[in-house]
Amino acid sequence: MMKSLMLMLLAIAAFSAHAAGELYKWRDAEGHVHYSDQPPPAGANSVERKTAKGNVVESDNMPFQSQEAAKKNPVTLYSFKDCGDPCTSAESYLAKRGIPFTLKNQEQDKLAVQKLTGDMQVPVMVVGTQSPLKGFQEAQWGELLDLAGYPRSNPLGNLKKVPASSAAKPAPKDD
Repeated sequence: MMKSLMLMLLAIAAFSAHAAGELYKWRDAEGHVHYSDQPPPAGANSVERKTAKGNVVESDNMPFQSQEAAKKNPVTLYSFKDCGDPCTSAESYLAKRGIPFTLKNQEQDKLAVQKLTGDMQVPVMVVGTQSPLKGFQEAQWGELLDLAGYPRSNPLGNLKKVPASSAAKPAPKDD
């Protein structure tokens, strides 16, 4: 009896280890979302890699209202190292409020700021298709985020912080 119980536990452990793995989510050129246990093809957009643990998959840690607002009006923040307090305050405000955003902070993103705003003043926040906001002014940013449908406070703030995401990272290549 003890031996069969031990064999059954070993079989379950082996199956769980086999079932755990990586899942990929990405968008194709037409914007369709795909899920797979294989890395996405070259040219895939918005690549996300999630780890499955047995039969449990990590899920979103955002309230439904934030998820809906993010689909309709995604937030992009342009912020660079040499910006200082205004950029730090802008990132802290978005994180405190629980706003999911894409952080653009690479050298090539400076050209995008120039093109969007006509100068290099940062931080710059873009919400959906609205005109970009230059410089951090909490009241002005809050108003735009309210209009875009984001909640005024992060109801999950005490549970888990919403991390700032950087631009989509490609899946690692097999060596």
